[in-house]
Amino acid sequence: MKVMADKGLGGAAVSSQICFYAQEYGKGSFKVISYSRGVLKLSVADSIDAGEVQMMSEEIVDHVNGKIGRKMVKRIRIVNTES
Repeated sequence: MKVMADKGLGGAAVSSQICFYAQEYGKGSFKVISYSRGVLKLSVADSIDAGEVQMMSEEIVDHVNGKIGRKMVKRIRIVNTES
């Protein structure tokens, strides 16, 4: 990680790790879209999934922050990709 930080890629590496840990925790119940400035953006298929993910959002934040070792994720934004 230090090598990436030395090359100016530290932020991108941390964002990538955050997305990975969130996706790992979700086990298919949502898709991670992005992480930026403390906001983890997740995509769900329908409003039922959105409600379920909303109810477990605090657990997701705690899991990801625990894996990273810092409070990086402050909130979750849920996007419904229903057509």
